[in-house]
Amino acid sequence: MRHFYTFIIVLFWLPFVNGQTNSFFGNGNTGFGGFLGDCVIDIDFEDSSPTETLFTLFPGIGSFNDKVVIYIDSDESGNFTNTYGFTDTGDPLRVAISGFNGNELERAGLDFPPGFEADYAIAFDSSFGGLWSLANGSPHSYIGSVNIALDGSDWTFNLLNADIGNPTSFKFIATYISGTGYRSNEAIGSFFAFSPDGSGNAGFAGAAFDTYFTTDDLQGGFGSTTSIASVWSFDGSWGNGNPPLDTDYITINDDITVDVDATVGVFDINASNTVTIDPANSLTIGGNATYSGDFINDGTLIMNSSSTQYSSLIVNGSSSGGGTSIYNRHVNDNGPVNGNDLVSAPVSGQAFNTFIANNTNILANPSGTNVLFGGFDNDDAVNPFELWDETDTTPLTAGVGYRTGVDPLAGSNLVSFEGTVNTSLVQVPIGQGTASILNLVGNPFPSYLNAQDFLSVNSALLDPSAQVIYGYNDSTNGTSADDYTIISALENTDVDIAPGQGFFVASNPTGGNLQFTTSTPDMRITSTDDDFIAGRNMASAITNVNINLSNISDNFITKIYFTPSSGLGLDPGYDASLLGGVAPAFALFSHLVQDNVGVPFATQAIGKNDYNDTTIALGVNANMGEQLTFSIAENTLPASIEVYLDDTLTSTSTLLNTSDYVLTPSEDLNGTGRFYLRFSNSALSTSDNTLDNISIYANQNHRNITIAGQLAGDTTANVYDIQGRLVTSKVLESNATLQTIDASNLYTGVYIINLVSGNYSKTEKIILK
Repeated sequence: MRHFYTFIIVLFWLPFVNGQTNSFFGNGNTGFGGFLGDCVIDIDFEDSSPTETLFTLFPGIGSFNDKVVIYIDSDESGNFTNTYGFTDTGDPLRVAISGFNGNELERAGLDFPPGFEADYAIAFDSSFGGLWSLANGSPHSYIGSVNIALDGSDWTFNLLNADIGNPTSFKFIATYISGTGYRSNEAIGSFFAFSPDGSGNAGFAGAAFDTYFTTDDLQGGFGSTTSIASVWSFDGSWGNGNPPLDTDYITINDDITVDVDATVGVFDINASNTVTIDPANSLTIGGNATYSGDFINDGTLIMNSSSTQYSSLIVNGSSSGGGTSIYNRHVNDNGPVNGNDLVSAPVSGQAFNTFIANNTNILANPSGTNVLFGGFDNDDAVNPFELWDETDTTPLTAGVGYRTGVDPLAGSNLVSFEGTVNTSLVQVPIGQGTASILNLVGNPFPSYLNAQDFLSVNSALLDPSAQVIYGYNDSTNGTSADDYTIISALENTDVDIAPGQGFFVASNPTGGNLQFTTSTPDMRITSTDDDFIAGRNMASAITNVNINLSNISDNFITKIYFTPSSGLGLDPGYDASLLGGVAPAFALFSHLVQDNVGVPFATQAIGKNDYNDTTIALGVNANMGEQLTFSIAENTLPASIEVYLDDTLTSTSTLLNTSDYVLTPSEDLNGTGRFYLRFSNSALSTSDNTLDNISIYANQNHRNITIAGQLAGDTTANVYDIQGRLVTSKVLESNATLQTIDASNLYTGVYIINLVSGNYSKTEKIILK
């Protein structure tokens, strides 16, 4: 068993000498006279020509009778965490590096500090110094001399950075030891030693470093806060005078606020102390290879948010301790129009009655015990959103989504969740209900969730027409169908899901367990995104046109994208149906150009060049007698692409690029059959075939065949059945841009339409249902 005495060391820093040189103090111990313990070492690290590191040792009061060993971690091969496997005894300097003279009973073993894995060592005495690459169980590899020289009373030496892998900086510690392997208590870096004779020297016994230094004037390893409550970024908050490095083992001894994006190795909150993570800041524990990233909380962790910013915690190891973890999550008001919010528990396991007792700002029924909080029942067609009773002891479940809303008269929109920090895989069952294919789920972590990783892992469980995320946005972004932001492989690809955010997914008929993973991939990320309520800008790497339908009080948008990854049929992950595959009472949507099975789409993706000659059926739900306006809300298509809205009832065609289409229907509108979106490329208007830009499609509701576009001259339309028999013919009017052929007497089936104009012709297949 190794035993250690603890030395409390206060280090003082010298300023930069020339902008590149940093000064480091010995630990103040004088077991061998103070040569190293009372010294100062200057390190001039040059990472540009000449690429070398210069060392100057200003010795303490003792004589230079022993060996100085500087261990270096340059992230090269080796990566030793201690010297217990070193066996090289080839000469006194090698003995000093190994801490071993050939007798295991006299091994002066040394443990390196957390976050430090030695690759090289410089060893020198008053007559010679060299650089070695470290090895276990075999001789260390000698690289070359470091040119030790006496300059007055100071010692200088140097190494070429290329000899240690050309790092941009390196970590180091130093120890003072005899050529027979007897170790003193003098060091550069915080040092612990077992002293069998009471002298304080390690001798032939175990020792360990607690901290290390880096060439850029930082100290890492074990660290802790001082007794002063402060903020993370303030040097005075920390016992070693520096904010922690990403491999440090951190102990919190007082209240501290995380006001930066911080990463540490292990995080330990002592009892009676509080750590608060500010909105838009993050704490990642164990984001490195040195530590598994354990979070030990015997105090209190508070994570805060605002209406637009959210704090984040990622724990890569385990979470333990008897302390409290709280996430104060901003929740939308229960406003009179499009209020409320979809949330999930960013920390889980809290009983609902305890949760609601802590959050009296959630809207409650003044004449009952139910409150505005509950899950989503996809078997209930009338009232799918549940209202829970305030006495319900059901625990809040990780990964499950809930609908809630804050009383508009409450003084705060922060809702407090208290529970366990989830650090491993979370699974949530989904399936199709008797009333809806939707499932309300949510981010189970107190960090952001990578939406694209979530979709990639879970796409096989989702409905093919809705392999997307639907995020409730309170209709504030003005660019989504109804009240939901759609995240897919096509839309909003850079949007992350905020901590405590609920969202809808549509299950396929089989369903299964949704996975929120913490490895391969780790869906948890740091981000600065808002929740869905504030809306998002969609990715603009591809072209699109968004068509808006508005009445006096509302508007609804449908989107058409042109992408090389899509076609005219169903493209899972790109095409996105309306929420639940159901169009509301006021809606605008599209049907697929090919393989149409009647699904209303909020977003339809077609081929990159399909705007040359494509017609898309539009669906409209609206009441009679109210004025409707069709317009372009967004257009990133090439300037030569003309977007027409064809109304088959009035036989009109409107170029939406230049004007809106306004009408007041004399009957309720419900579904497809009347309106079509048609694209034409004016750059192709000089094509030899004057019929290339004419569109032909079947109007199933009105049982006719529509020919849209400007004819150049006399044209005849011939209709043939599948056997090639002419079943009807019509001479078209050259001055009309939208014409129809009566198909009410034709049977259901496939027909061939052939347009003939002079020497030119155009043929297209249609289906009458």
